[in-house]
Amino acid sequence: MNHPRPFSATRRCLQAALLALPLLAVTTGASAQTYSGPIRMLVGYPPGGPADTTARIVAEKLAVQLGQPVLVDNKPGAGGQIAAQALKAAPADGSVIFMSNTHTVAMVPLTMKAPGFAPATDFRPLGAVANFELALAMHPKTGAANLAELGTWFAAHRNEASIGVPAPASAPEFIAGEVARQLKADIVPVAYRGATPMVTDLLAGQIAAGVSGISDFLQYQKASRLRIVAVSRTTPLLPGVPSFAQAGLPSLDATSDFLGLYAPAGLNEATVARYNTALNQVVALPEVVAKLQANAMTPAAGTPGEQALRLAQVSRALAALVAQSGFVPQ
Repeated sequence: MNHPRPFSATRRCLQAALLALPLLAVTTGASAQTYSGPIRMLVGYPPGGPADTTARIVAEKLAVQLGQPVLVDNKPGAGGQIAAQALKAAPADGSVIFMSNTHTVAMVPLTMKAPGFAPATDFRPLGAVANFELALAMHPKTGAANLAELGTWFAAHRNEASIGVPAPASAPEFIAGEVARQLKADIVPVAYRGATPMVTDLLAGQIAAGVSGISDFLQYQKASRLRIVAVSRTTPLLPGVPSFAQAGLPSLDATSDFLGLYAPAGLNEATVARYNTALNQVVALPEVVAKLQANAMTPAAGTPGEQALRLAQVSRALAALVAQSGFVPQ
């Protein structure tokens, strides 16, 4: 007995399936592809600063590794907030990435009521670039060799006791406040508009101590014009100088600063993995290592997951300092 209708239906289904195969192949291939055009690397600071200098070093070599142009796009202002908002608004296709320090992705969300971005949900870490530690430096007039001796000097020189920081509502300000609290010194950190005027006053003895990036102090440490007594994390750039935790301030553990590379949150896994591999190759290049070290930085590397974890750890440590200080987000 013949069954023409079921057979015809089966044949039509097979024909439809065969016709769909090329379309399926095209769709699958497209989803597996990663972005291959020019890449914009956002930087939240003007040309010439540490973030910009590092971005240009990395962008040049990243372009070679990826076989794509990588162009630095400076969007300065509001502590990197403008660039961060631009990243959030960018397409998640790999065409826009963001070189950021800890201040923008950890400190700004803690001190601003409405920063316009949430790193944990709006950004996708691509990997670590470099570490640059924060340091506490003292003027030689204190005669102090460590934090305990600085506390003794502060107690005996209340009218001269002061700690400068390069910017208000910054990690150095909260670190300075915690140092003063732990040393039982009645000191309000003196906030400057930039590291240069702060270091100038420190060299002149107008302030007794200062907290900033080690690059701001290193040349004066070598010339014995300042003395660095503690850093956020031990670094080969300052052998023998203890971390804040080692110096007796465990509350300042995990407050180190670093530069990382980020993309919009929706970037696909294939592109994330490709960019991370290329970035790790770049920061391992001898010429890149030498340039970073010349700028008082140490190269970093790792997976996107490791970068996300470190950002979370630093954010928690800084959040505790902000809460302890009683600071109210603006």
